[in-house]
Amino acid sequence: MMSIKQQRTADAALVHEAVRAVTGADATPAEVADLLDRVRARTAVSELSGVLARTAQAPHPALARGAQAGENAIRAIDTEFGLLTSAEVAKILGSSSTPSAIRALASDMRGRGELLALKRLNRFVYPGFQFDRGRGRVKPFVKPLVALTQASNWDEVDAVLWLCTPSTYFDDASRPVDHLDTEPERVMEIARRAWNPGW
Repeated sequence: MMSIKQQRTADAALVHEAVRAVTGADATPAEVADLLDRVRARTAVSELSGVLARTAQAPHPALARGAQAGENAIRAIDTEFGLLTSAEVAKILGSSSTPSAIRALASDMRGRGELLALKRLNRFVYPGFQFDRGRGRVKPFVKPLVALTQASNWDEVDAVLWLCTPSTYFDDASRPVDHLDTEPERVMEIARRAWNPGW
């Protein structure tokens, strides 16, 4: 499966060639990007209208804006870190088992609380920031972070979004994910306070 960034690059190349074939003009990258943005916007509105038409009660506009903001954030995470499939996780971890065992590896690890996962279009994907690709392993902070997520009754989607959102808990208002490799204990303590506020 291609990442959003890879898909956009492939789409741009196809559109560039199509414009050249139809018009004979050599469109600039900015012109191709503008054309693609317009088509994507029209398609998104059409798809969203179809979903809303099938919904018994239209959502409040604030809920719709919140859902869109969450989707935009998840797409940004995909672009920056990747949202990996089970097969991609198995490849990183060096599994050379049968295809069914490869698919089960990430699922089994998720079930044991060893991976953060997001459900997207009826399948689980795994944010790439939790893997040490050079060493072929899951980073050490992941299991305690998943345990904290569960103990705090936080949804994993909310935890991933929190990790990838700028935070005033850090002097430079950076994101918790930017500190996971260098200060995992500090991130864990901040998450513990943020996810379990004492009212």
